[in-house]
Amino acid sequence: MSLGWLLAPSRFRTLLLGLAAGVAYGFLCMWLVNSSHKAVSVSYIFGLPVVLGAIPVLFSSREQLANYQFYLVAPWLITLLVFCLGLVSGLEGLLCLLVIVGPFMVLGSLGAFLVRLVRLRRAPQTPLYVSLLVLLLPLAAGLLEQQLMATDHIYTVVTTRDIAAPAAVVWPRIQSVRHIKRAEIKPHFVHLAGVPRPLDGYLDNPAVGGVRHITWEQGLHFRERITRWQPGRGFAYDIEVDAASIPPRTLDEHVVVGGRYFDVLRGSYTLTPLAANKCRVQLTCTYRVTTNLPAYSRLWADFLLSDFNTMILEVIQVRCERVAEAGNSTT
Repeated sequence: MSLGWLLAPSRFRTLLLGLAAGVAYGFLCMWLVNSSHKAVSVSYIFGLPVVLGAIPVLFSSREQLANYQFYLVAPWLITLLVFCLGLVSGLEGLLCLLVIVGPFMVLGSLGAFLVRLVRLRRAPQTPLYVSLLVLLLPLAAGLLEQQLMATDHIYTVVTTRDIAAPAAVVWPRIQSVRHIKRAEIKPHFVHLAGVPRPLDGYLDNPAVGGVRHITWEQGLHFRERITRWQPGRGFAYDIEVDAASIPPRTLDEHVVVGGRYFDVLRGSYTLTPLAANKCRVQLTCTYRVTTNLPAYSRLWADFLLSDFNTMILEVIQVRCERVAEAGNSTT
């Protein structure tokens, strides 16, 4: 038994039904995996898009399969529609969707072309049991993957910035970064993706045991407890986050700091003089990702943290260089 008899009367109807079936199936899978908190999985990020690409092919006649351009674009359209539904419904946050859009686009087209090739060479009609088997594959893989415990992976990202100012000017301005104005922050991917901007950071006691109080937009607060203090050279800190205190919907659960999937554990600033009026600031962050996708998760976590840290160092750089220039103009 094949699906062809349902769709034979109209080419447009066939294509429309294939797209609609793909969107419906994709949204259903998104709802299922988010309901079970298994969205960070191999089957979801790398298995589901292959099936989404295959669905329009399963609905197509042999004559329609000759138009290969459609099967390049169809998975992209399905992905964008599924992502829009996920964003509007609150199932996924913008940042998470941006992280997985690449695999969905590439593997969706790959799935479409592979299934199209099989149908052109071996199967003019798609048996119903084959269609059902393809649709069940990501769900079955997801159930198997749930038996595997996600493991913790610890990584460190290092960001540096050379600042045209003496160390005496830079040192106090890396301890506390007060009252950050929106105009001071250059456009960065993390903020375009919905991560709140920093507002204020101050150190209550310049010594081991002191606490840097960090405030972001949307009511986010963090504490950074000083664990190493070297005056004029740098300091290190542990980050204390109460994930339950983060306002709901401020961050997607997959990237919330202190959550089950991601946490920033500790950091440090290192100040290295390069010349009388130039020094280098190094900002180091050590973080945890809990996932079965360590390589892919690290790729994005490194990029996002580096992007955020660069933004902080840019604010510090502008402030320090402005003070240094003002001091030079008075001498």
